[in-house]
Amino acid sequence: MQKISIHDEKKVKQLLVENGEKAFRYSQIENALYKNFIDDFDKMETLSKKAREILKENCFIDTLIVDTEKTSSNWQTTKILFKTETGEFIEAVIMRHLTWRVTLCVSCQAWCPMWCSFCATWKLGLLKNLTNYEIIEQIYYAAKLLNKEGNKLRNIVYMGMWEPMLNYDVVKETIDFANAQKKMDLANRRITVSTCWIVPWINRFTEDFSQTGLAVSLHAPNDEIRQKIMPVDHTYPLKDLMKSLDDYVAKTNKRIFYEYIMINWINDDIKLAHELGKLLEWRLAHVNFIPYNEWEWTSSDWFKTTPRFIIEKFQKILQHYGVVSTIRMTMWDDIDAACGQLANKKWE
Repeated sequence: MQKISIHDEKKVKQLLVENGEKAFRYSQIENALYKNFIDDFDKMETLSKKAREILKENCFIDTLIVDTEKTSSNWQTTKILFKTETGEFIEAVIMRHLTWRVTLCVSCQAWCPMWCSFCATWKLGLLKNLTNYEIIEQIYYAAKLLNKEGNKLRNIVYMGMWEPMLNYDVVKETIDFANAQKKMDLANRRITVSTCWIVPWINRFTEDFSQTGLAVSLHAPNDEIRQKIMPVDHTYPLKDLMKSLDDYVAKTNKRIFYEYIMINWINDDIKLAHELGKLLEWRLAHVNFIPYNEWEWTSSDWFKTTPRFIIEKFQKILQHYGVVSTIRMTMWDDIDAACGQLANKKWE
């Protein structure tokens, strides 16, 4: 018989009942797992010996194996390289902000099919969509690690190995898991899903998660530049994206986060700042300028980081159009955990 994930509430309850146990036993399991972080069936002493034996015989707690784990020099960031049971490598990143807010960047695919030219992850291609328990195990591992530090996971962003909208049903299940009071107990507003803009799934996301944050990888204010660096724009051009995002805002009244990676001589011409301002003027928007993070496969003559003073000029121009923006502080590039650097790199 194939074992089932302990995180699959419906199947575990069914298993307990079929073996003569009461379904309420699952509440005891939840308390042991998610409140006390007991990840050994034998140590779940609130359960009967029979129930523990049933779980040991039929369930597993985790399938992901930690291959390597490294924390940045300033201790703010920890990058974990996991190996799945089928042999793929995926990455998750814990970010400890100076405000004590802790965010987990989680992966939902083994690598990525989107082919964004500035990103390390696309070079790996796509191996598979992750299962719900492979995503949940990343969340559980991070929460358990933080608990040992006396800290708590407070936010989750689906911005790791990537396109959440192409694994939508599974991502939905894991958001529901994170929301559940007896599990991670995170409010919807503390979860953000980032997308290259897979328009049909944005529309569904609007219906399913009206309070969950939405971040869009924009990176250029027109189709001409986007199509050069983000092939998805050929399928879903800017006009289609903005319509779906306007529908999202109309329904949710939530601000959308627009990610804009600043790449020298590619998308940082000052005229593009005005174009971006006009595009987002009167829209409920927050632009997050991300200094381009160089990675080891980048040609020295290819993509480079935009100088800080140009990024600041972009920010001032957006202010003129009434568009709020921030410049992301890159605090984890020393361990290749910054945006666009997730490429299954191992460390000494």
